[in-house]
Amino acid sequence: MSQTIYRRHLPHIHAEGAAFFLTFRLASSQDRPLSPEERQAVVEHIGRMGPGAVLAFVVMPDHVHLVYQSAPTEGLTRTLQALKGSSAHALTKGGNRKAPIWQTETFDRVVRSERELLETCRYVEANPVRRALVERAEEFRWSSAWGR
Repeated sequence: MSQTIYRRHLPHIHAEGAAFFLTFRLASSQDRPLSPEERQAVVEHIGRMGPGAVLAFVVMPDHVHLVYQSAPTEGLTRTLQALKGSSAHALTKGGNRKAPIWQTETFDRVVRSERELLETCRYVEANPVRRALVERAEEFRWSSAWGR
């Protein structure tokens, strides 16, 4: 497994084939949270990610959490740029928002064990409960827990 380390404002370690906990937020220029329709558009773009695997996700009104298992030969940077770029394009297409949609920086952390992976997936899916948007994670439509 190859590994790349680079720094923007935050240090990033991208190991091919690893699982990552990712968070990206609305840009500070965005003056309102994502509407339900906008969150659904982001969910649809998450569903088109590949060639790795989305293990858990939640699209909150002002940020996205994602647990993503990258493919063995895949660079996470390109996949994340594609997700953020395509979803931003979809959100600006309607004319209700202007770019930039997402902050440039993404928080990423390599998940190092199976136990940590399970805990991180639970943390991601429980985010709407902690923010008092729903009583049970399964009730939040813009999450991998929805409808379970």
